Amino acid sequence: MDKAGKEYWDDCWADGTVQNAVNPHSPKINNYINRRFHKYFSKAFGGLETCSMKLLEIGCAKSAWLPYFAKEFGFKVSGLDYSEVGCKMAQEILGKENVKGSIYCENIFAPTELLKKRFDVVVSFGVVEHFNDTAKCISAVSKFLKPGGLIFTNIPNLLGIIGYMQKIINRPVFDIHVPLDKFSLCKAHQKAGLEILDCNYFTSINFGVLNLNGIPVNTLDWFFKRIITAMLARFSIAVWFAESKLGIFNSTKLMSPYINCLALKKW
Repeated sequence: MDKAGKEYWDDCWADGTVQNAVNPHSPKINNYINRRFHKYFSKAFGGLETCSMKLLEIGCAKSAWLPYFAKEFGFKVSGLDYSEVGCKMAQEILGKENVKGSIYCENIFAPTELLKKRFDVVVSFGVVEHFNDTAKCISAVSKFLKPGGLIFTNIPNLLGIIGYMQKIINRPVFDIHVPLDKFSLCKAHQKAGLEILDCNYFTSINFGVLNLNGIPVNTLDWFFKRIITAMLARFSIAVWFAESKLGIFNSTKLMSPYINCLALKKW
């Protein structure tokens, strides 16, 4: 069961804003994290004939990643989500970017047979940590993969400073997640029958992931917390600028905002 619930996600995607695709080539400092993700994916997909491959994003609501994967690697892209509002926004973003793709409004635990074992790569950003049984969720996601396919899982690192700050600033959002470290995420993939290729903390810092959803807008509480999160986001940008001059800092359990896992479905 999704700890957040469909109503929460429908509310998240209801603003109607059609955002731009992820663009890893923008040199702006606030695009630093996207450039780091691009470097990660370029390595992960290195040597693969991605132009002939099919990629599925699980939890694709309002996705800026689907057009990125199509444009940068040539994947034939599809997305799946159970929020009708989010699926509509994902389709609109694909249209805005002139990218062909299919969006399926379905439950990952009960998909149509047509989608099973159909994709070469399955990716998710901030999905599996919303389910109490992480391994069961990852096992469900892996059913979309062909044998020999790759699964990429990205989750927030809520057992470090990001999680601590999220609890202080907006506890209800923290509570719709299952906090995991890299070892528990790795173990969940292995329990789902997958072979781990890489599982680690990703990037040094990003307070921009702190979430104020659900706090009434324009209240004193909202203004105060908005100021705090804005200051922390600017601190993150300062760190990224330092990294761009001095070299990449270590990714750690204490400070990293994300955990990435890349795994292989052998059967």
